[in-house]
Amino acid sequence: MSAHTDADVIVVGAGAAGLAAASEAARLGRRVVVIEKNACAGGMTSWSVGTLTATNTPHQLRAGIRDTPDEHFEDLALHAGQFAPRDNLALRRILVDNSNEMFKWLSDLGIMFIGPIPDPPHRYPRLHGVVPGPEAFVYRLKRHCRKFGVDIRLNTRVHLGTHRGTQCRV
Repeated sequence: MSAHTDADVIVVGAGAAGLAAASEAARLGRRVVVIEKNACAGGMTSWSVGTLTATNTPHQLRAGIRDTPDEHFEDLALHAGQFAPRDNLALRRILVDNSNEMFKWLSDLGIMFIGPIPDPPHRYPRLHGVVPGPEAFVYRLKRHCRKFGVDIRLNTRVHLGTHRGTQCRV
């Protein structure tokens, strides 16, 4: 089955990352379509335990924890262990430098967190759990996407072809 779609941005996958990207593109005025092969949104997020690490969150500050992105950066290398040499240091830097802003953005969407929870070998508790669970990520992000008119298509596959430039068939 093939369908023609006019969109400025097509996001493949309706997990937390895809929905977040879609909502931001739509907030910037782009026509966005999200394609999800499964019957419901969630992707790998629905398999997760619903936690994230973040630095200098309100939760940490209330607990008297003074954390820094540099310490978070170093601890992520310890957390990766033998796989640390495979890590993309530029992406790790972006993650730690923006974790607080991401945490605030998610909180502003209505996602609630508990924590911080110790997560060795992190030197400070910086693990935060989503309440009541990972489905809250998906629920709030889908709601945010709808606010900006994102077209989320479930049970839909993308077939990429090399003909006709960069077009794809949905």
